[in-house]
Amino acid sequence: MASEALESLRRAVSQREVLLCLVEKGEPMSSQEIAKRLSMTVNAVNIALHNLHNKGLVERVARGVYRYRLGAILAPLLREYLERRG
Repeated sequence: MASEALESLRRAVSQREVLLCLVEKGEPMSSQEIAKRLSMTVNAVNIALHNLHNKGLVERVARGVYRYRLGAILAPLLREYLERRG
């Protein structure tokens, strides 16, 4: 199950970018702030956040404000990302 969810996240570019944006910021962000940082539409960010929430990778802390959740699926993704960044 975890490997399937991770593979789907690898294919979902917008979800991956939104998640990494939240991780890099290290604190809750609004969908508007994420959209601005990533040059995406707010609607695209909201869809990505909805899907990430359904996967258990982010949690809503207020209306339109989310933070990431570390877990079994996120750990391999972060490890790969950090290895590529050197």
